[in-house]
Amino acid sequence: MSLKMRKMIIMVAVACLLFIGAVAPSFALELKVGLILPGTVTDFGWDYAPIIALNEIEAKMANVVVNHRYAEIVSPADAEGVIMDLVASGYNWIWAWGFQYKDAVNAVSKKVGKDIFFTINEGIQSDVVSGRIDVIEEYPEGTSYLAGIIAGAVSKKGKVGGVHGMANVVMEMAEAGFEAGAKAYNPLATYKQIYVGAWGDPEGGRRAAEILLKTGIDVIFCIGDGTSLGVIEAIKQARTQGEDVHYIGCYVDQSMLAPGNVLTSVKYDYSDILMQQAQDIIKGQFGKGGYTIELGNGIELAPFYNFDGQIPEKVKEMVTQVRRQIISGTLKVPSKFQK
Repeated sequence: MSLKMRKMIIMVAVACLLFIGAVAPSFALELKVGLILPGTVTDFGWDYAPIIALNEIEAKMANVVVNHRYAEIVSPADAEGVIMDLVASGYNWIWAWGFQYKDAVNAVSKKVGKDIFFTINEGIQSDVVSGRIDVIEEYPEGTSYLAGIIAGAVSKKGKVGGVHGMANVVMEMAEAGFEAGAKAYNPLATYKQIYVGAWGDPEGGRRAAEILLKTGIDVIFCIGDGTSLGVIEAIKQARTQGEDVHYIGCYVDQSMLAPGNVLTSVKYDYSDILMQQAQDIIKGQFGKGGYTIELGNGIELAPFYNFDGQIPEKVKEMVTQVRRQIISGTLKVPSKFQK
């Protein structure tokens, strides 16, 4: 073989390698998100929050997160089959939106290739599998504490309450923070809650809210997803009748549901955490744990909007100061589940 021919072969080989090197990263960057939800995206709560995050991620990482699809009202018993369908349809990053899906995720992860990745929201460190499964650990008590301060400050009767979907560990953390915050502002404040027993029961939420309002409670904190729609209606009706009552929502800024009737919300923003996970998938560092959403890192109070003028400046200053203390660790928020 002539020297000229050998040089030509080498040049072609190098060109091929350069071409493969240029193509491979773009292929590796393409993530298609398959999301399974226990409720519906129209609940303007827990199930709506990941859609907000997806929209932001797809805008900021358009060459990486290229598509998404979600399945609503997925029971734990059906989750494995739904996830397998998503994988078969080409979705390679599965978001399991709730700890109740961890068994299904584990089962599917053992059946599919190593290029399929899973995120369990509300997971814990022991759920993490290197290279395959990661989690988002939730600690809402700090932001709920701030919401409790606001509730304690605006309550004329010193009676605050909660209407919630169903009890779980994270819910207990949020309630513990809220009650402690209310009592931090008003040591004589009382807290009473009702669990409706469902995340999508607006009528049950409305009835529960009316029961609490009749007992003199004038601020209601609701972690209820679709159930919250009924709680908001009860608050709106009471305010229409001249009662000085207030509503505090959760997971997203729920003021959009009833402008002028929502005092504030404990607002979750998952976009930064999920973008970090996407970057770790790209770098081959996925499945290491350590992703948390909490005060100062994804969970904050929503604006007060037209109620802003009703919040005394000393209360706003207290919230600002306490926020710094919680984030720095100098103030430990009471919780039934310790970090």
